[in-house]
Amino acid sequence: MKSLFITLLILGSAFLAYDYFLARPWDRVIFEKQARPTVAANPSIPDHVVEDDGVVMPSAPAPKPTSDDWKPSIPVIPTNDFSPPSIPSAEATTKNWTMIPKQAFPRSVILKKDVQVKMTVGASTLRAGATAHALASENGILSIAPTATSPARGNIAVLDTNFPEQIHEKYETWKIARIEQARQAWIAGKTKVTTPGKDNSTIANGMGITFGTEGKPVQNPDGSYNLLLAVISAGKVSDVDPKKVVHWSQPALKTIDGKPTWVIDVRYEAKTLFGPMEVDSHAQVRGGQFVRWVYDSGEPLP
Repeated sequence: MKSLFITLLILGSAFLAYDYFLARPWDRVIFEKQARPTVAANPSIPDHVVEDDGVVMPSAPAPKPTSDDWKPSIPVIPTNDFSPPSIPSAEATTKNWTMIPKQAFPRSVILKKDVQVKMTVGASTLRAGATAHALASENGILSIAPTATSPARGNIAVLDTNFPEQIHEKYETWKIARIEQARQAWIAGKTKVTTPGKDNSTIANGMGITFGTEGKPVQNPDGSYNLLLAVISAGKVSDVDPKKVVHWSQPALKTIDGKPTWVIDVRYEAKTLFGPMEVDSHAQVRGGQFVRWVYDSGEPLP
Protein backbone atom coordinates (compact mmCIF):
# COMPACT_ATOMS: atom_id res chain seq x y z
CA MET A 1 0.00 0.00 0.00
CA LYS A 2 2.78 2.30 0.89
CA SER A 3 4.58 1.54 -2.36
CA LEU A 4 1.49 2.36 -4.37
CA PHE A 5 1.17 5.70 -2.67
CA ILE A 6 4.77 6.54 -3.41
CA THR A 7 4.29 5.57 -7.07
CA LEU A 8 1.25 7.79 -7.42
CA LEU A 9 3.12 10.65 -5.76
CA ILE A 10 5.99 10.34 -8.22
CA LEU A 11 3.65 10.22 -11.22
CA GLY A 12 1.71 13.20 -9.96
CA SER A 13 4.90 15.22 -9.41
CA ALA A 14 6.12 14.33 -12.93
CA PHE A 15 2.83 15.40 -14.47
CA LEU A 16 2.88 18.69 -12.57
CA ALA A 17 6.45 19.31 -13.68
CA TYR A 18 5.60 18.55 -17.33
CA ASP A 19 2.49 20.73 -17.20
CA TYR A 20 4.45 23.68 -15.82
CA PHE A 21 7.78 23.40 -17.61
CA LEU A 22 7.28 21.47 -20.85
CA ALA A 23 3.70 21.85 -21.95
CA ARG A 24 2.92 24.76 -24.34
CA PRO A 25 1.22 27.61 -22.45
CA TRP A 26 -2.08 27.15 -24.33
CA ASP A 27 -2.07 23.34 -23.66
CA ARG A 28 -1.62 23.42 -19.86
CA VAL A 29 -4.06 21.46 -17.73
CA ILE A 30 -3.28 22.43 -14.11
CA PHE A 31 -1.54 25.73 -14.34
CA GLU A 32 -2.93 28.91 -15.95
CA LYS A 33 -3.33 28.77 -19.74
CA GLN A 34 -2.23 31.52 -22.12
CA ALA A 35 -3.80 32.56 -25.43
CA ARG A 36 -2.66 30.75 -28.54
CA PRO A 37 -0.55 33.19 -30.71
CA THR A 38 -1.85 34.06 -34.20
CA VAL A 39 0.21 32.85 -37.17
CA ALA A 40 1.68 35.74 -39.25
CA ALA A 41 0.77 35.60 -42.89
CA ASN A 42 3.54 35.27 -45.45
CA PRO A 43 3.89 38.78 -46.90
CA SER A 44 5.06 37.39 -50.22
CA ILE A 45 1.89 35.30 -50.66
CA PRO A 46 -1.28 37.42 -50.45
CA ASP A 47 -4.38 35.73 -49.09
CA HIS A 48 -6.64 37.85 -51.28
CA VAL A 49 -6.70 39.17 -54.84
CA VAL A 50 -4.34 42.11 -55.34
CA GLU A 51 -5.55 44.66 -57.85
CA ASP A 52 -3.18 46.66 -60.08
CA ASP A 53 -2.78 50.10 -58.56
CA GLY A 54 -0.76 51.48 -61.48
CA VAL A 55 2.56 51.53 -59.67
CA VAL A 56 5.37 50.10 -61.79
CA MET A 57 7.78 48.13 -59.68
CA PRO A 58 11.41 47.97 -60.75
CA SER A 59 12.19 44.80 -62.63
CA ALA A 60 14.89 42.48 -61.57
CA PRO A 61 18.27 43.13 -63.26
CA ALA A 62 18.82 41.14 -66.42
CA PRO A 63 21.27 38.29 -66.05
CA LYS A 64 24.74 39.02 -67.33
CA PRO A 65 25.42 37.43 -70.70
CA THR A 66 27.64 34.42 -70.77
CA SER A 67 30.37 33.78 -73.28
CA ASP A 68 27.92 31.68 -75.29
CA ASP A 69 25.28 34.35 -75.93
CA TRP A 70 27.42 37.53 -75.97
CA LYS A 71 27.12 39.67 -79.07
CA PRO A 72 29.15 42.79 -79.88
CA SER A 73 27.31 46.10 -79.99
CA ILE A 74 27.11 47.72 -83.43
CA PRO A 75 27.93 51.46 -83.31
CA VAL A 76 25.66 53.85 -85.14
CA ILE A 77 27.49 55.36 -88.09
CA PRO A 78 26.93 59.14 -88.24
CA THR A 79 25.49 60.45 -91.48
CA ASN A 80 26.88 63.34 -93.51
CA ASP A 81 30.36 62.70 -92.14
CA PHE A 82 33.68 63.56 -93.78
CA SER A 83 34.69 61.18 -96.57
CA PRO A 84 38.41 61.10 -97.37
CA PRO A 85 39.18 61.81 -101.02
CA SER A 86 40.09 58.92 -103.29
CA ILE A 87 43.82 59.35 -103.79
CA PRO A 88 45.40 57.34 -106.62
CA SER A 89 48.49 55.25 -105.95
CA ALA A 90 51.99 56.39 -106.83
CA GLU A 91 51.91 53.94 -109.74
CA ALA A 92 48.69 55.46 -111.06
CA THR A 93 50.01 59.00 -110.63
CA THR A 94 53.16 58.22 -112.61
CA LYS A 95 51.39 55.84 -115.05
CA ASN A 96 53.44 52.91 -113.76
CA TRP A 97 56.63 55.00 -113.53
CA THR A 98 56.55 56.08 -117.18
CA MET A 99 55.65 59.72 -116.51
CA ILE A 100 57.69 61.05 -113.61
CA PRO A 101 57.62 64.86 -113.19
CA LYS A 102 60.90 66.69 -113.58
CA GLN A 103 60.46 68.00 -110.03
CA ALA A 104 61.46 64.53 -108.79
CA PHE A 105 65.05 65.08 -109.97
CA PRO A 106 67.92 65.10 -109.32
CA ARG A 107 68.13 62.46 -106.60
CA SER A 108 70.42 59.64 -105.49
CA VAL A 109 69.30 56.09 -106.23
CA ILE A 110 70.68 52.64 -105.47
CA LEU A 111 71.16 50.36 -108.46
CA LYS A 112 69.69 46.87 -108.46
CA LYS A 113 71.47 45.87 -111.67
CA ASP A 114 74.79 46.62 -113.32
CA VAL A 115 74.65 49.55 -115.72
CA GLN A 116 77.17 50.85 -118.22
CA VAL A 117 77.94 54.55 -118.22
CA LYS A 118 79.61 56.21 -121.16
CA MET A 119 81.88 59.23 -121.31
CA THR A 120 83.34 61.18 -124.20
CA VAL A 121 86.18 58.73 -124.20
CA GLY A 122 85.55 55.18 -123.00
CA ALA A 123 82.96 53.64 -120.68
CA SER A 124 82.72 52.03 -117.26
CA THR A 125 80.28 49.86 -115.36
CA LEU A 126 78.42 50.70 -112.17
CA ARG A 127 77.72 47.53 -110.22
CA ALA A 128 74.48 46.56 -108.54
CA GLY A 129 74.34 48.03 -105.03
CA ALA A 130 76.22 51.17 -106.05
CA THR A 131 74.76 54.65 -105.62
CA ALA A 132 74.18 56.74 -108.72
CA HIS A 133 72.73 60.16 -109.45
CA ALA A 134 69.36 60.11 -111.27
CA LEU A 135 68.99 63.17 -113.48
CA ALA A 136 65.76 62.63 -115.41
CA SER A 137 63.26 60.02 -116.57
CA GLU A 138 61.53 59.20 -119.83
CA ASN A 139 59.13 56.33 -120.51
CA GLY A 140 60.26 54.41 -117.43
CA ILE A 141 64.01 54.82 -118.07
CA LEU A 142 66.26 56.82 -115.75
CA SER A 143 69.19 58.84 -117.00
CA ILE A 144 71.95 58.47 -114.41
CA ALA A 145 75.47 59.64 -113.70
CA PRO A 146 78.08 58.19 -111.30
CA THR A 147 78.11 61.48 -109.35
CA ALA A 148 76.37 64.83 -109.48
CA THR A 149 79.31 66.40 -111.33
CA SER A 150 80.32 63.50 -113.56
CA PRO A 151 79.84 63.94 -117.33
CA ALA A 152 79.31 60.16 -117.74
CA ARG A 153 75.80 59.05 -118.55
CA GLY A 154 73.93 55.76 -118.47
CA ASN A 155 70.36 54.46 -118.70
CA ILE A 156 68.54 52.04 -116.41
CA ALA A 157 64.90 51.10 -115.86
CA VAL A 158 63.21 52.86 -112.96
CA LEU A 159 62.20 49.51 -111.48
CA ASP A 160 65.86 48.41 -111.47
CA THR A 161 66.61 51.06 -108.84
CA ASN A 162 65.21 51.91 -105.43
CA PHE A 163 63.46 54.98 -106.89
CA PRO A 164 59.94 53.49 -106.39
CA GLU A 165 60.73 52.63 -102.76
CA GLN A 166 61.81 56.21 -102.11
CA ILE A 167 58.62 57.58 -103.63
CA HIS A 168 56.40 55.14 -101.73
CA GLU A 169 57.93 56.27 -98.44
CA LYS A 170 57.28 59.93 -99.23
CA TYR A 171 53.88 59.07 -100.67
CA GLU A 172 52.50 57.88 -97.33
CA THR A 173 53.48 61.14 -95.63
CA TRP A 174 52.07 63.19 -98.51
CA LYS A 175 48.85 61.15 -98.53
CA ILE A 176 48.21 61.82 -94.82
CA ALA A 177 48.78 65.56 -95.36
CA ARG A 178 46.50 65.53 -98.40
CA ILE A 179 43.64 63.88 -96.52
CA GLU A 180 44.05 66.32 -93.62
CA GLN A 181 43.94 69.20 -96.09
CA ALA A 182 40.68 67.86 -97.49
CA ARG A 183 39.30 67.38 -93.97
CA GLN A 184 40.07 70.98 -93.04
CA ALA A 185 38.39 72.16 -96.24
CA TRP A 186 35.34 70.05 -95.36
CA ILE A 187 35.20 71.58 -91.89
CA ALA A 188 35.49 75.07 -93.34
CA GLY A 189 32.69 74.34 -95.78
CA LYS A 190 30.45 73.02 -92.98
CA THR A 191 31.04 75.89 -90.60
CA LYS A 192 31.29 78.87 -92.91
CA VAL A 193 28.02 80.71 -93.42
CA THR A 194 27.40 81.64 -97.05
CA THR A 195 24.50 83.01 -99.01
CA PRO A 196 23.46 81.25 -102.23
CA GLY A 197 24.21 83.40 -105.26
CA LYS A 198 26.36 85.83 -103.29
CA ASP A 199 29.88 86.63 -104.46
CA ASN A 200 32.10 85.13 -101.78
CA SER A 201 35.31 85.74 -103.70
CA THR A 202 38.37 87.16 -102.05
CA ILE A 203 38.80 89.63 -104.93
CA ALA A 204 36.44 92.56 -104.49
CA ASN A 205 35.94 93.37 -108.17
CA GLY A 206 32.29 94.22 -107.77
CA MET A 207 31.23 92.13 -110.76
CA GLY A 208 29.40 89.43 -108.82
CA ILE A 209 28.68 85.93 -110.14
CA THR A 210 27.22 86.28 -113.59
CA PHE A 211 26.49 84.04 -116.57
CA GLY A 212 26.14 84.71 -120.27
CA THR A 213 24.33 82.87 -123.04
CA GLU A 214 23.47 79.24 -122.29
CA GLY A 215 24.74 79.65 -118.73
CA LYS A 216 28.31 80.39 -119.81
CA PRO A 217 30.36 81.67 -116.82
CA VAL A 218 31.54 85.25 -117.31
CA GLN A 219 35.32 85.68 -117.17
CA ASN A 220 36.92 88.59 -115.31
CA PRO A 221 39.47 90.89 -116.99
CA ASP A 222 42.28 89.11 -115.11
CA GLY A 223 41.10 85.73 -116.44
CA SER A 224 39.50 84.48 -113.22
CA TYR A 225 35.85 83.60 -112.62
CA ASN A 226 33.92 84.89 -109.66
CA LEU A 227 32.00 81.60 -109.48
CA LEU A 228 35.24 79.64 -109.01
CA LEU A 229 36.65 82.25 -106.65
CA ALA A 230 33.49 81.87 -104.57
CA VAL A 231 33.93 78.08 -104.55
CA ILE A 232 37.49 78.53 -103.24
CA SER A 233 36.45 81.16 -100.71
CA ALA A 234 33.64 78.94 -99.40
CA GLY A 235 36.16 76.17 -98.68
CA LYS A 236 34.72 73.71 -101.19
CA VAL A 237 38.13 73.53 -102.90
CA SER A 238 41.25 74.17 -100.83
CA ASP A 239 44.01 73.03 -103.20
CA VAL A 240 43.77 76.07 -105.47
CA ASP A 241 45.23 79.39 -104.40
CA PRO A 242 43.96 82.13 -106.79
CA LYS A 243 47.31 83.90 -106.43
CA LYS A 244 49.09 80.77 -107.73
CA VAL A 245 46.88 80.16 -110.75
CA VAL A 246 49.03 80.20 -113.88
CA HIS A 247 46.22 80.05 -116.44
CA TRP A 248 42.41 80.32 -116.58
CA SER A 249 41.01 79.05 -119.89
CA GLN A 250 37.87 80.23 -121.59
CA PRO A 251 34.80 78.05 -120.96
CA ALA A 252 34.39 75.16 -123.39
CA LEU A 253 30.99 73.52 -123.86
CA LYS A 254 31.26 69.71 -123.53
CA THR A 255 28.95 66.81 -122.82
CA ILE A 256 29.54 65.36 -119.34
CA ASP A 257 27.20 62.92 -117.60
CA GLY A 258 25.12 63.11 -120.77
CA LYS A 259 24.45 66.82 -120.21
CA PRO A 260 25.91 70.02 -121.74
CA THR A 261 28.51 71.32 -119.30
CA TRP A 262 30.87 74.29 -119.35
CA VAL A 263 34.43 73.22 -118.58
CA ILE A 264 37.12 75.68 -117.47
CA ASP A 265 40.73 74.50 -117.50
CA VAL A 266 42.74 75.88 -114.59
CA ARG A 267 46.49 75.42 -114.27
CA TYR A 268 47.93 76.29 -110.89
CA GLU A 269 50.97 75.63 -108.70
CA ALA A 270 50.32 73.01 -106.03
CA LYS A 271 52.19 70.95 -103.48
CA THR A 272 52.41 67.46 -104.91
CA LEU A 273 54.09 64.18 -104.08
CA PHE A 274 57.15 65.42 -105.99
CA GLY A 275 57.14 68.91 -104.51
CA PRO A 276 55.69 72.19 -105.88
CA MET A 277 54.65 71.86 -109.52
CA GLU A 278 52.08 73.14 -111.96
CA VAL A 279 48.92 71.04 -112.08
CA ASP A 280 46.13 70.95 -114.66
CA SER A 281 42.57 70.85 -113.37
CA HIS A 282 39.09 71.25 -114.81
CA ALA A 283 36.13 73.05 -113.22
CA GLN A 284 32.69 72.00 -114.43
CA VAL A 285 29.67 74.31 -114.46
CA ARG A 286 26.15 73.33 -115.50
CA GLY A 287 22.88 75.21 -115.36
CA GLY A 288 24.41 78.18 -113.56
CA GLN A 289 25.74 75.92 -110.81
CA PHE A 290 29.18 74.64 -109.89
CA VAL A 291 29.27 70.85 -110.39
CA ARG A 292 32.78 69.61 -109.64
CA TRP A 293 36.47 70.44 -109.95
CA VAL A 294 38.73 67.55 -110.97
CA TYR A 295 42.26 66.65 -112.08
CA ASP A 296 43.09 65.02 -115.41
CA SER A 297 42.61 61.64 -113.70
CA GLY A 298 39.06 62.57 -112.71
CA GLU A 299 39.96 62.74 -109.03
CA PRO A 300 38.19 65.61 -107.23
CA LEU A 301 40.34 68.43 -105.92
CA PRO A 302 40.55 68.60 -102.13
